[in-house]
Amino acid sequence: MMASPATPTSASSATDAASADGRCKGIVVVRPVVYGNSAIPFGKKRDEDGHTHEWTIYFRPYNNEDASKWIRKVQFKLHDSYANSTRVCEKPPYEVTETGWGEFEITIRVFFTDPNEKPVSIYHYLRLFQPQVPLGNGKFKVVCEAYDEIIFQDPSSYLLKMLKAAELSMKKQDYKRFQTDFLQKRKRTHELILEGRAEIRTEIDDLRESLKEADRLMQKYREEVEKAETTPAPSDPSTPAAVQFEF
Repeated sequence: MMASPATPTSASSATDAASADGRCKGIVVVRPVVYGNSAIPFGKKRDEDGHTHEWTIYFRPYNNEDASKWIRKVQFKLHDSYANSTRVCEKPPYEVTETGWGEFEITIRVFFTDPNEKPVSIYHYLRLFQPQVPLGNGKFKVVCEAYDEIIFQDPSSYLLKMLKAAELSMKKQDYKRFQTDFLQKRKRTHELILEGRAEIRTEIDDLRESLKEADRLMQKYREEVEKAETTPAPSDPSTPAAVQFEF
């Protein structure tokens, strides 16, 4: 699974040539999804239980499609302090609304209409305080959501059929379904990648020039050492010359 927006592989462009075990070899289908939570503060602790927020945890297809054709159910595992801490949604919208006062990790488990496909687990940390989105009149809500992709490698022929059906049900994209502008985020992420590559390329060029300069200095010192080793040492004038006596 990846974390940046991309155009999904078209299931309708895939061939239906299934292998003997019912799987479509060589076929890859990508389904973009968004998951996260929103939270609205009460403004004060609730007297009966001390809860401070109402929150909603959700899992949604990024495309405006009928995801129930390929999703059988979505399971949300809440904190054990909640009654019936495992909640199951068997049809859209795949979301759970509750109240509470603390943040914790929620496991989102996605089951597919083909029971032979292994479910996918996603982990989201419930946010109640940040990041804040202004609502006007001095009020705000917290929204924390992420884009990801479910990748089906060699899906079964049945699941491929359901993915095609969901694709045919696709409606015009409504980006207001999400608080985050994922297209802008994708654009900015791409810009940051290009900027990072340019910086790395500049650093590599600088290091290459530094290595060349170091190599030139080493060659210069090597030549000076070789020259010093081959040049006879001059005589010391302070040393008295040998005196030869004849008898």
